[in-house]
Parts: sequence; C-alpha cells; structure tokens
Amino acid sequence: MKKILLRKISWAEERIRTKSADKDDSDDLKRWIEFFRHERLIHLIVTVFVGLCDMISIVIIVLGANYSSFILTALLTLLFILYILHYYALENGTQKLYLLFDEMSKTIRAKTPK
Repeated sequence: MKKILLRKISWAEERIRTKSADKDDSDDLKRWIEFFRHERLIHLIVTVFVGLCDMISIVIIVLGANYSSFILTALLTLLFILYILHYYALENGTQKLYLLFDEMSKTIRAKTPK
C-alpha cells in the first residue's frame, strides 16, 4: 500500500509541476484519496485492536507471569509498533494527497478560461 501511495504522490506532484493536470486527473486523485481514507480507517481499527490485545497481555504478565505470556507480549508489542509505523506513513501520505489535491485544483482553475 505504501508503494501505491508514494506512486500517487509523485504522479500528482508531476502533474502539478508540469501544469498538465486536468479535471480527469483531479477526479482520479479524489478517487484515490477516498481509497486511502478507507484503508486508513481499517488500519486504525486494527491498530487499536492490536494495542488493546498488547495491553491485556501486559496485564496478564503483571498478574501471573509465565514464559508463554512473555513471548505473546513481545510478539504483540512488535506487531503494534509495526502497525503504528505503517499507520503513520499512511496518515501522512493521505494528508499529503489532500494538499496536492488542493494545489491541483488551483492549477486547473488557473488555466481554465473565464
């Protein structure tokens, strides 16, 4: 997903830089923003769920630690950190697309005759 997001960002930046963006490009970018917003919501839900499971496993260690609970907590903590990093990249990329969409819209309006 990160590769697709970065590819869309560079595509939009190129269309803006060359001032070759048109209404179809704007609509396409808007459609991709909706895809990434949905992806971001799903990853937020999963990240919160993994975080809750990690917290529960920490409570289990505090209440009665054994070897299995340490392994479970370590794996869940690693998974949680990876999800946080992925969600961070997804969130920042989507925010960047918002700015590029605004910039693309201004470029299209500027070259449209009145």
